[in-house]
Amino acid sequence: MVTRPLFGRGAVPPAGPPGDGAERPEDVLGQAGVLLRACGQDAAVAAIVLILVLVGAATQLAHGGGRLGALQLALLAPVAAASAGSAALAVRSRLVLVAALGTARGRTGAPLDPGVPWTPFASGSALDRRARDEELRRLLAAAYRCCDLAWRAVVWAAAAAVLFVCWTLAVAATTAGG
Repeated sequence: MVTRPLFGRGAVPPAGPPGDGAERPEDVLGQAGVLLRACGQDAAVAAIVLILVLVGAATQLAHGGGRLGALQLALLAPVAAASAGSAALAVRSRLVLVAALGTARGRTGAPLDPGVPWTPFASGSALDRRARDEELRRLLAAAYRCCDLAWRAVVWAAAAAVLFVCWTLAVAATTAGG
């Protein structure tokens, strides 16, 4: 990850009541929050890299569009594919998070309208410990999945940037030689 969380990647909180070394629900929610912040930061880094690649490619195409041959334009396809893959992973990361929150709200009886303040217990009665722990585990698993997808988006954005630099060098070499 570009932004490292405070705990190891892939670590799962132990199950059981808080007295025997297991984490409290507040700690699990805190871990999920840290993961989701890291996920957002990774997605932002991927977006910035993709914007730079897009601006660079658009500038190169606008500057030398008439002089670029079919080979140079064909060499742009891997850059576009890596960029599209990165963008798709970043969007998928967001969709995983929204779906996990929606299902948690639906299972706990919380209001489904995002404009309504979310109270964890819509009926006013507390969830039993087992149901609460199950929902927290699901939310934490979704946070890990979201973070993994965002990290993959960063990796693909970096690959798109490297491919873009190679493409720019190839275009410069072919236009200078011809």
